[in-house]
Amino acid sequence: MIRPLHPQEVPALAEALAHMDPWRRLGFSDDGLAGYLTRDDHALLRMVYEQDGQAVGLLCLRSPWLRGPYVEVLAVVPDKQSQGIGSALLAWAAGQNGGNLWVCVSAFNERARDFYGRNGFVEKAELNDLITPGEDEILMRKKLR
Repeated sequence: MIRPLHPQEVPALAEALAHMDPWRRLGFSDDGLAGYLTRDDHALLRMVYEQDGQAVGLLCLRSPWLRGPYVEVLAVVPDKQSQGIGSALLAWAAGQNGGNLWVCVSAFNERARDFYGRNGFVEKAELNDLITPGEDEILMRKKLR
């Protein structure tokens, strides 16, 4: 089930993300991620994928953004990966308004680049040093119509 993120879920999700790549390699902290997940931002939807009463996937979707929503965060806790949860969250995101669905993925994150490619995204641009000096991001787009 995909539903809005509940405030009490933020600490555990922020900690999980901070210990996973790409967030670990890019230097994100538990506190920084928790702040991002709780700050007031009316253009950002924060959704979770719930399984057996637990939030096991996270989607942060910014809309509007370049004629379609932008996936700021998509994460699935490690022991639930490769079960279709990330694809389900992307399908939910694609159902929002817009002709495009956008995401940036760290260039070093080959697994994520492959995942997005399998889900219909095409690499459009390389953004050097966008988040962390020495690390590049790849802007990807999926045309929705």
